[in-house]
Amino acid sequence: MSELQNFSVVNLQQQEIPVVIEDSSTRHPYVPIGIISPDDFFENITEAFTNSTTTAAVVNGISDLIFGKGIYSKNSEYKDIFNKMLPQEEMKRVVFDLKLYGNAAFQVYWDSAHTKIVKMYHLPIQYLRAKKLVKETRVSGYFYCIDWTDQKEIRGKIELPAFGTSEEECEVLFIKDYTPGKFYYALPDWFSAIQFSFVEAELSNLHLNNIENGFLPLVMVNMNNGIPSPEERSSIEDMIQGKFTGTRNAGRFILTFNDDKERQPTIDTIKIDNLHEKYKYVSDYAQDKLLVANRVTSPLLFGIRTENNGFSSQSEEMETAYSILQTMTILPFQNLLLNQIHEALEIGGWENSELFFEQSTPLAILSATAEATDTSVEEVKDDIGEESENPNTTSVDTQADRNNNGIPDSEEHSATFRMSNPKFKKEYEITKQN
Repeated sequence: MSELQNFSVVNLQQQEIPVVIEDSSTRHPYVPIGIISPDDFFENITEAFTNSTTTAAVVNGISDLIFGKGIYSKNSEYKDIFNKMLPQEEMKRVVFDLKLYGNAAFQVYWDSAHTKIVKMYHLPIQYLRAKKLVKETRVSGYFYCIDWTDQKEIRGKIELPAFGTSEEECEVLFIKDYTPGKFYYALPDWFSAIQFSFVEAELSNLHLNNIENGFLPLVMVNMNNGIPSPEERSSIEDMIQGKFTGTRNAGRFILTFNDDKERQPTIDTIKIDNLHEKYKYVSDYAQDKLLVANRVTSPLLFGIRTENNGFSSQSEEMETAYSILQTMTILPFQNLLLNQIHEALEIGGWENSELFFEQSTPLAILSATAEATDTSVEEVKDDIGEESENPNTTSVDTQADRNNNGIPDSEEHSATFRMSNPKFKKEYEITKQN
């Protein structure tokens, strides 16, 4: 009679393309946004940032370039007032949130008469959830909670009105760009490559485990002296793991004592051909996709070196790449922020704000440009600053101008269905004129 063989099927982990869902049908008064579970969007974005070296380097680098040397006003009457009303450190945090999460928020404080804005503070976007629409045509408020996974904390959440919807002292100015298929929130521009952030994280875990295991190959150890009890099997497994795994146990030898040759343990190595090449390919592929998703024109700008730079020299690459990055990546973020803040300040009693970001250009690029144009570094800085200004914030907008540009005035806001407020039409006309 043949012996019975026990077989088991091992189901390997399967991953799917991340899908973001705004659950507006929830019973809660707020709208959760999730990827894997109903309300884990911001948690997953944070995890991708903290565990991926490329994502962290690029997000930090681009947010620093967006912020530059700070946001200022060319209006001499408001210059000192704006520096106090909108602290640079608060602005830098808002810029970082917008790049990392695709959403950002200010706490906007009004005076007692609710006629002028007196202070603007950064509000951590991961702590906010949009209020669900009932009969309104725009989001009227946001809920604030420091931990959306703790039911006790959720019960104590604070409701804050959206900017321009109340007479409260504090309102929330929510900043986001347009994302197709999303109403309450936006997705970060690099979200299409979020899975590659987790690929980098898993690769780092894999290499860490290899180090912990002394770079031992995958082996199958067969004990040929009978089947011990479950307790003995667990004890033997723990003993082998304790003696032959970990960096301190690398290079140890195995000594066994057997009654005869047939009872000796056998060790079979499970080989995977060209494993190091496969790891390198996956690592390079993941890094490349993250750079593409973030619209990085040259990894060297963020201290990331690749095998093929694509230019005859590093200085040539950085100069050309920075110019493209500034136009395609940095300026769109700055325009979005300047437009939103400029409109809020106008509503808040501060007209003609003339806000601009002072650019932070690498000295090597400034020197090369100055030499090529036979000008000084300071003159090049001034030229770059003028080219980077947002015309929306440096010209006087009359009520007729805003209506002619297709932007509803304050009286029409409550009756206008607005998914976001990027002012695409106005920016297009300005770009066309330039």
